[in-house]
Amino acid sequence: MKKFQMYLLAAVATGCAGATLLQGCGSGNKAISSDTHVYAQIDRLGRPAVNEVFATVAGGRHQANDEISPSQDATSLSGDIQQFMTGTAGRSQAITSVVKSVLVPDVLVADLTQTGPAAYLGVETGGATGGKFGGRKLTDDIVDTSLGIIFGNTVPALGLAPDDGKEIPTLTSDHVGPDAKHYTTTFPYIGSPQ
Repeated sequence: MKKFQMYLLAAVATGCAGATLLQGCGSGNKAISSDTHVYAQIDRLGRPAVNEVFATVAGGRHQANDEISPSQDATSLSGDIQQFMTGTAGRSQAITSVVKSVLVPDVLVADLTQTGPAAYLGVETGGATGGKFGGRKLTDDIVDTSLGIIFGNTVPALGLAPDDGKEIPTLTSDHVGPDAKHYTTTFPYIGSPQ
């Protein structure tokens, strides 16, 4: 665990270049200069299945969201979620509002004042997903969790909005779960590639 903490501190200590690794530092797709290195943000992935589901590639929305900073998600990604949820997926405004409040900004959130287990969307749901620390465990099936929020009854089941009866159960899983036999109890916590 100490190695992971030291790596994280080293990334944070490098300023904007380190932040690029963690959250996509900068605004827009402008190049970011640090010493003699120039960085251009071309992709950003905070939560798998979020930008991929809500933003169209054909309309250029996917690329636009990849190149903005998380601080711009409230206007950019929120609009994509609104359009997809109430239009394409036919979900209620109540569920759509919860989805936006939980998935925007598109970053993993960890509340370092909390103790207990990591839980994907734990901070955003007030601990309804298993703990208030947030982040994620290696064994969290975050794609299925996101798909359940979008297409399933996860939001009503957590008591965050009334059920709208518009679930699409066949879209609530990618049918690829975490393979726990490859995890270890020592850093880097993932076994050898198979």
